[in-house]
Amino acid sequence: MSEFLTITSDNNWFKKHPEKIGGVEFESTSFFFPIQIKGTKEDVLRVTGMNDTTDNDKTKRLRIARAKAKAILIQLELNK
Repeated sequence: MSEFLTITSDNNWFKKHPEKIGGVEFESTSFFFPIQIKGTKEDVLRVTGMNDTTDNDKTKRLRIARAKAKAILIQLELNK
């Protein structure tokens, strides 16, 4: 458990994977979330790889639909 805490606390995971940050980091006054990220829709699409121009329109729509379905499932799990 301590390895998990080491990786996930104090922004360590994002320090190891800066390419996964969908925006600009900034410090906040929040006790639980001292570092937050502010980004645009384009930043999120870049990080998730959903702005790939090589996909045709049907494939892109399918990827977006799957991502939305996954987000809904995650929300349902969190609300249990």
